[in-house]
Amino acid sequence: MSSTRDYFWFRLFKTRGIGPTLLVSVAKILEAENLNPEMLPLNQSGLSVQFPKLAEILKGKMWEEDRKKISAEYEQLKRQNIDIIYPGHSDFPPQLLDISPILFVKGQKKRLRSDSVTIVGARNVSDKGVRITRNLATDLVGKGINIVSGYAEGVDADAHFGALEADGTTTVVLSDGIKQLRQKSAFKKFNWDRDVLAVSQYDPDTTRSAWNSIERNQLLCALSKAVVVIESGPERDTQGKMSGTFITAKAALDLNLPLFVVNPNCFDNPPKGNETLIALGGYSLDPVNGAEVITKHLHSP
Repeated sequence: MSSTRDYFWFRLFKTRGIGPTLLVSVAKILEAENLNPEMLPLNQSGLSVQFPKLAEILKGKMWEEDRKKISAEYEQLKRQNIDIIYPGHSDFPPQLLDISPILFVKGQKKRLRSDSVTIVGARNVSDKGVRITRNLATDLVGKGINIVSGYAEGVDADAHFGALEADGTTTVVLSDGIKQLRQKSAFKKFNWDRDVLAVSQYDPDTTRSAWNSIERNQLLCALSKAVVVIESGPERDTQGKMSGTFITAKAALDLNLPLFVVNPNCFDNPPKGNETLIALGGYSLDPVNGAEVITKHLHSP
């Protein structure tokens, strides 16, 4: 993949006034015209003559940016082995175009195209929830599935851990920039370069925020062929705080992805959100044969 294309998309991403919507528009124009960045004129006037639709989008934006600063940031990413994945890249999942047209990743890029299942749930997961999460991740890995989760405490961390303990692979979807990634102590014994792919849709220097944690839930879902909820609280708790797990589950339903929810009767204290999510269209899942049920559903015509 040409470094010229990598830099073109990074430069677009960093340009003020060009957000996800315009990035998608640029991608669609390039595809429709069968163009790649190497074919584009290097100045606004040349672009206006040859590709007026593209010039209109970029007018007054791209040529006013601090090229030296952007170039230095780009080179720093390369030194840190951080890759930029964009529309037209061989590893870009097409279903992400309208969700996150640019990804920053570290690790095995091919995991983006793996058969994957997202596992989510509560941060304050019960002991039984921990066992269910790790066992399910292990069983899915045994069936060739890559495990996707959000690297938070609780179910997320247990899903990643279960996959890696079983010599499988996992995708970490960050709610901050890729340069903020730190290995948690429990994970340092694993081969990250080989078995872990870290993914972020945000500027590499972005710090964590509550809004980003909510926004990235769509990406958590879209990287997979199914979503599993281990334990979920209600959509809002008594203080009005929204449940990230519940939001992710609803995002899966909105994307028409199969949503599997661990049967609430499996727990001593049935999670309130699980029953609601099943009523909304999630499949009730018995964790004993959960991996078999999920993979059978994925491979059904």
